[in-house]
Amino acid sequence: MATDGFTLYACVHELKALVGGKIDKIQQPDKDIVILHIHAPNTGRVKLMLCIHAENGRIQTVSRNFENPEAAPAFCMLLRKYLIGCRIVSIEQKGLNRIAVFSLSGRNEFFDTVELRLVVELMGRHGNLFLLNGDGTIIDCMRHFSIAENAARICLPNIAYSEPPETEKLDPFTASLEQIEEACCGRMPGKWLIDTFSGVSRLCAEQIVRDGTPEDRIATEIHAVFQALKEHTFAPSVIPGVGVLPFRPKNIDSIPCSSVNEAQDLFYRVRDEQAILTKTRTSLRAVLDHAKKRTEKKLSECMKTIGDEEQIEHDRLCGELLLGVHGIPAGRTSVVVTNYYADPPQQIEIRLDPKFSLQENAQRYFKRYRKNKAARMYALEQVGALTEELDYLKGQLLNVAACSTHEELSEIREELIRERYLRAPSEKRKAPSSSVSRPLHYRSPDGIDIFVGKNNLQNERLLRTSDLNAIWLHAKDTPASHVILCTEKPSRETLYLAAVIAAYHSSVSASENVPIDYTQVRYVKKPSGARPGFVNYFHQHTLYVTPSLEVIAPYRVEENK
Repeated sequence: MATDGFTLYACVHELKALVGGKIDKIQQPDKDIVILHIHAPNTGRVKLMLCIHAENGRIQTVSRNFENPEAAPAFCMLLRKYLIGCRIVSIEQKGLNRIAVFSLSGRNEFFDTVELRLVVELMGRHGNLFLLNGDGTIIDCMRHFSIAENAARICLPNIAYSEPPETEKLDPFTASLEQIEEACCGRMPGKWLIDTFSGVSRLCAEQIVRDGTPEDRIATEIHAVFQALKEHTFAPSVIPGVGVLPFRPKNIDSIPCSSVNEAQDLFYRVRDEQAILTKTRTSLRAVLDHAKKRTEKKLSECMKTIGDEEQIEHDRLCGELLLGVHGIPAGRTSVVVTNYYADPPQQIEIRLDPKFSLQENAQRYFKRYRKNKAARMYALEQVGALTEELDYLKGQLLNVAACSTHEELSEIREELIRERYLRAPSEKRKAPSSSVSRPLHYRSPDGIDIFVGKNNLQNERLLRTSDLNAIWLHAKDTPASHVILCTEKPSRETLYLAAVIAAYHSSVSASENVPIDYTQVRYVKKPSGARPGFVNYFHQHTLYVTPSLEVIAPYRVEENK
């Protein structure tokens, strides 16, 4: 849920403490986020986030650090050019609209004083961030919209800035109790509250007055909330999984906070992490999907080449038969000869190129035969490697889907860099060290630990650190996670549970009677030079189980992070 007018109103009121502050540093860690590092007399050093994301858009101070991209975006470089060294003159909100304006004062390259404005529009998918000069001309904006894309406004550099179209709504801070009663007309708050008053979101409309309030008290409740906000009497709160409110909702569980910034940080931190996780997972999946399609195409071409053996032998036969033919003048397009290699001999027609002689046509058949035979031999050599690569990519796609933390996805990214599916980061920029991720953890009814690797690094780490007598399980002949059962002699029920876990964490989790191979860890070996996660194993036994989340879910152990 993006910030609404009331929440922005409370946020701007809190941010007025930054007036007089100086902008020291600017970051753009994401295409929708700008971070201003401000040193203000009243607050000290503060990081101010300006986020225009369609769903998570807001303005708030943040304490956590953000990772810079390898190359700063062009808009970030422009903001650094104009805004570093500027002081904040004022922070205002346009009515109760989701628009905040930062008035700034700085100096240009000639040390002349210049006035600038930074306009933040939190308008959902139409959100934008504008840098304006003193006369209101757009220096640049984060998102560009031409007349073809947005008939209402043009958002391009060197165009005069125009505010979004105004709506004919009442100002809730000037509305009297009589006006609210007239608009209410005995109805429960809902769409009419959103349509009548500016700054009211769907969440606010639902929480201003809850079900059960007497009809004759509805207008009074609404008026009381409006007046409290007008007088800056805020009671910020978070409804978990729903949103942030500048007032305390009634008859619903909420988390009280000391400030709107604290409430937004509490609510959006998890959403930001999920957004980053989704973005990373999507980018890795796109890389793997592209590599998988390319490998499948290569494998298909190789199989097609291998299947052309009959045509290859036909070219050799035509060349040999043409060498035994004499007296055929040049210019013929075909010739009928006797194939003495067949039993009984039979007449076949051989196509000729009229530009060449009979002998030259024979040599052309031999040349094509040698070329296609060499291609077939090469294809036969490549099939094994391509099949192995395809299994590796399918396994990595399965790993990406199983990962639930940024550290786990970072390990997959590092592996893809080592395997040259991704380009390595610049040497000038030191990659941040990521903490070691942990595998999934289950515990059987008799107290035996069962671990499941969620990526190849975890799989190999489990093999290195597990007892040699522990039981290793893996779905047979298909990409799957490695499963370690931490005992030498498991009970029948525990072994069955581990097998179901192995089947569920495989690429055939939707199938029935999945074969699961199991053996001791000592019999699982990684061949020298093999891809990450690839192993050979022997002395194995096989179980057939049907994957079931209902069976394994009760035994999942939630690790404390």
